[in-house]
Amino acid sequence: MNKIISTLFFLLTLTLPIHDAVAEGKRVVFIRYQIPISHFTTVIDGFKKTMALQGYKEGEQVEYIDVLTRSADKSSIPDVLKAVNEWKDKADMIITCGWVSMPAREILKETRTPQLFVPVLKSVAMKILPATNGQPGTNISGIYLMYPPEKILRLASLLIPGIKHYAYVYNSNIPADMIFKSTYEQLAIADHHGITIHFLDIALGVDQVLTELRKRNIQAFGGIVGSFQKRQELAASNLPVITSFTLDIEKGDLEKYVQEGNIVAGLFNPFRYCGEQAAEMTADIFNDKLSIEQTVPRPARQIAFINVNAAARLNMQVPFAALESVDIVIK
Repeated sequence: MNKIISTLFFLLTLTLPIHDAVAEGKRVVFIRYQIPISHFTTVIDGFKKTMALQGYKEGEQVEYIDVLTRSADKSSIPDVLKAVNEWKDKADMIITCGWVSMPAREILKETRTPQLFVPVLKSVAMKILPATNGQPGTNISGIYLMYPPEKILRLASLLIPGIKHYAYVYNSNIPADMIFKSTYEQLAIADHHGITIHFLDIALGVDQVLTELRKRNIQAFGGIVGSFQKRQELAASNLPVITSFTLDIEKGDLEKYVQEGNIVAGLFNPFRYCGEQAAEMTADIFNDKLSIEQTVPRPARQIAFINVNAAARLNMQVPFAALESVDIVIK
């Protein structure tokens, strides 16, 4: 009787659809750096939960290796290179978070190991790939963030009608800041919305930046990483911050992180969404539905917001046209 049951069970497994079977023993390596607030942990959380829904449970069908580098700046490059060299021939997928994707790419492009950037600025993705709107044709793809400088300047012009001077505050030691700086520098004049862009390096000191903000009659400023790290000191400028908000936080926590300070408006991309999208791509690759070369890079989910509380503290009148142009109004 037991032999008959075993035979029937074996025959039943043969009738299961092939696409329902999940390959075992996959290894995914994360390489991330220390971006505020949580160092891409929402990316990892979203990735793991979505992979589990796709049939890849941690410790069973998939093993995760997590590498956190020592800092957010260039001093992390040796950590990145060490991790890539250690895992390049032992990983089924390498997930690189943020600007570390570029030094990792220099090694991984010579291998067959799939690499997903989760996420990077679109300007970084365009340096790595021939295009972001088609199949890469190589062993890299991923999720890119959209913080178009044109949209930031347009938001500034809606909030401050007639604005003439905007500053991009960056740290020359932080790769992400420098890459985004080049995006501002390449912006067409027609996309400036009549605004002159000033570039101020906070690596030279907060006091110098505050002096330049006053001397150049700056009416608003923004940045990526460096300006956020020094947000409390820069608040002494009493100028509105209209910025790319790149924190690794949940969408529901956005209000909490703009309660104090001068952040009046910005563009925000939830990182958890990026992790979820990357997991869908990874599961498709592991299930042989398509190869990394056939995946199409995906945009992150962009959210524009205005913080009317900060505007009130700075005695700013927020025009109705500005409120209409955003997804979230924080009151």
